Amino acid sequence: MNLKAIYPVGIDIGSNNIYAAQLKKNRQDLVARGFVHRECEGAVQGIFNGGDGLIPVLREIAKDKRFRGRRAVVHFPSQYLLSFPITFEVHREETIEQAILRESKDFINFPLEEAIIDYPSLTPFISGDANKYRASINAVRRDHMMQYLLLLKNAGLTVEAVDSGISSLIRLHSYIHKSIQNPTILCNIGSGQSLLSVVTRNSILVQRHVPWGVQMLRRSLQANLEFCEDKEKAAVLLKKYGLFHGDCLECSKSVDSGGEVVEQDDMRDMYRAIYQIINPHIEELVHEFHQVIGYARSEEHGESFEGIYIYGQGSTIHYLDRHLERRLNVPARLMNPLSKIDLSDDSIIPDISEGSRFGLALGLAMRKVTWL
Repeated sequence: MNLKAIYPVGIDIGSNNIYAAQLKKNRQDLVARGFVHRECEGAVQGIFNGGDGLIPVLREIAKDKRFRGRRAVVHFPSQYLLSFPITFEVHREETIEQAILRESKDFINFPLEEAIIDYPSLTPFISGDANKYRASINAVRRDHMMQYLLLLKNAGLTVEAVDSGISSLIRLHSYIHKSIQNPTILCNIGSGQSLLSVVTRNSILVQRHVPWGVQMLRRSLQANLEFCEDKEKAAVLLKKYGLFHGDCLECSKSVDSGGEVVEQDDMRDMYRAIYQIINPHIEELVHEFHQVIGYARSEEHGESFEGIYIYGQGSTIHYLDRHLERRLNVPARLMNPLSKIDLSDDSIIPDISEGSRFGLALGLAMRKVTWL
């Protein structure tokens, strides 16, 4: 038999959005075959309550002509995922897996025999003891996993693998940057939830799913500005003005035809107003970063960070990278995966700048499978 490696459809199901992407291999490198984005209010919340609203949307994605096949790689919903780091020692006549189960039982709030456990990161602990390890653990309830797979099957999808968000993000980042040298902060900003992590070349130091997303910023703008009655207008304001107020002194000036400088007070006032409305929420995100960074530094004994790389909907917040860089004193960069991945057809996505939202879906889509 001749087996051929085919890239599956990567489907990232968020709290309010579903992003799907598929890649293919050309002679030089990977190229994007297709992208699909669908809004689905409360999608994840309804997964274990029937998922009736989610199935039709997934069926539509499965039938989309931009994709080849219905084999998929998906994330398990982070709301039902337990993630925690452990440090453990392998006792005599004990396997690594048995030691992981022994150590993990104190962190899992349901019977161990009902759990599915994965360890996306496992490294020897730097000490004189050769049998000591550090691992990053993901655990889910078995019945939840079976319900989730059944829902996807009812939508017409064949699930090849269930991946974790952190694994997808590392896979995507490693493809773009080739290698991770120093501890690196990887972040995916979502609509209602975000993933913050610190990774090294060989391990995951910390991963946290935090209930923070751009949706709260848009709602705050809608509530505070009379002319901003819908989320589309709020999204435009967030992308145009964002957090630029701290550096907008020069932007508040323009030169008229006579060569005289004219103050644009209305522009400056708008930057200030948007900043004042969203900054309290941004400070919540900064606090979460401080917690993640503090833990990572304690594990790595104060080693400097390579940088903060922001994927997902972070690109919809103007100046978020510069703001985080200033507040955290770590270089920060907004990432667009499509700056490194070409399109097989220029028409498959309407705006290349929207590619950052498909970050996790692309990370999933890079996990190729072998089809007969």
